[in-house]
Amino acid sequence: MVVVDRREAGSADASGLAQTLAFSVVVGRQSHDLVQSQAYLAMLDVDDPHRRVVVRLVLTSTASQRSVLPDDFRDLVRTVRPGGGHDALAGSGEPAGLRRRARPP
Repeated sequence: MVVVDRREAGSADASGLAQTLAFSVVVGRQSHDLVQSQAYLAMLDVDDPHRRVVVRLVLTSTASQRSVLPDDFRDLVRTVRPGGGHDALAGSGEPAGLRRRARPP
């Protein structure tokens, strides 16, 4: 496994780390080159600002999909927000912090 890229981002209240890993796996007798995008987001607890939570988001794709999927993954990461307890499933039935914005046609 090789770290291809690593970047720190965010602020003191919401820091983060994004990294891209490259590796190969063998299935049967065939080798597959894979790329994994990882995002770690540290957020303040909405009920207790003295506590933090770290959210880890991971996307694994084939090397050939690498040019297509990162924008979608970045869009998903940007939508993650702290939620509030019992309201986390309100509305769409998806966790509030993970709802995706509709893409323009």
